[in-house]
Order: sequence, then C-alpha cells, then structure tokens
Amino acid sequence: MSADRGRWEDHFAAGFGFHRVDAREIRVLGETLRPRHGARALDVGCGLGTYAAALAGMGYRTPAVDWADAAVAATRDRYADLEPRLEVARLDFEDATARLPRAAFDLATMRLVFAFMADKEAAAERVRGLPAPGGAWVVTTSLAQRLPEERRRIGLTAADVAGLLGGWSRGHWYDPGAGRAARLRAAGTGHLSGRHGLRPAG
Repeated sequence: MSADRGRWEDHFAAGFGFHRVDAREIRVLGETLRPRHGARALDVGCGLGTYAAALAGMGYRTPAVDWADAAVAATRDRYADLEPRLEVARLDFEDATARLPRAAFDLATMRLVFAFMADKEAAAERVRGLPAPGGAWVVTTSLAQRLPEERRRIGLTAADVAGLLGGWSRGHWYDPGAGRAARLRAAGTGHLSGRHGLRPAG
C-alpha cells in the first residue's frame, strides 16, 4: 500500500471526510444537472459517500468507487438504505487495468479528487470514455491560483485545467461552494473554448 493510500485509509477509518458537502452544494448540483429519474451516475472518489448519496437521492442509479477500503466500508454502512440505487465498490481510478464500462453513464462526477491524481492527463482521457452520448462530467476542484501558496498542491494549475477541458463539446463553470465546478458535456461538436465561459481565471 502506498504511503498516500495509507494516510487516506486512516483518514476515512477515523470518520473524517474532505470538505463537508452541505445543502447548498447539493441544491446547486441539482439545479445544474436537472436529473432524469433512472439515469446512471458514476461518482469517482466517493469518500464517505455524501455526494454519491445525494445523486442517488436525485434519482440516479449511482455506482460509487474509491481506492480506500475504509471509504467504501463507511459509505456502505452509512447508506445501506439507498441500495440498490447506490452501489459502492473499491476501485483505483488511476489503475489502467481496472475495468469500467465505456459510454455507459449519463453522468460522471469527481468532487475534490482530480487534483490528487498523479497523471491528470490520463485520468481526463479515461473520463472522456465514460459518458453515453449527451452525458456529462461534473468535476469540482480547487484552483491553485485561488489558494494560499502552501496549499496550491491541492488545486489545479492553468495547465491542468486546459487538459481537463479538452475533448468536450460544451460546458460551463459554476460555484458549488466547495472550490469551482465545471459541468462538461460529451464531445460531439468540437472542443471547448473561452466562449463557453470555461476560463478559470478570476
């Protein structure tokens, strides 16, 4: 087990999450998505499961994954009443051998996870294969330029953001209350550009 994974195992086993999900964030998410009952959402890096549970509560059938066994166990225990709409499994999203169905999800979400991935380019490319036609990726993240210098390692740089945005047909930034979030729609009419309001500066 890597040192990083060991720290996260201890963190989740102690019952700690990562930047609590509040009611405003969930309300803004629902307004942004306008979910369709029975649609399928994949939550990557589910932590203690609050965000995934909110998706299930909106009507999504929600597989949720995390690389930490303690996070998976905690989510299962906390939200057993949401089964089978919420299904939780251990999966390291950065493991290229881990299998996920392609073009199978109406929505993929990553809340405060993407900045911690070692190979962000590979992770973004993998996400691009997940949505069904017209599906979306909602990625919530801190931006390095908005953080104090000592915390910039947990935010995305301008170069990271540029790599994240490529290959999607349209999208927009919004403020969920925890960092910034981009809702990106599956590619089909070209790449995103500044006219879509997706420049992270400001």
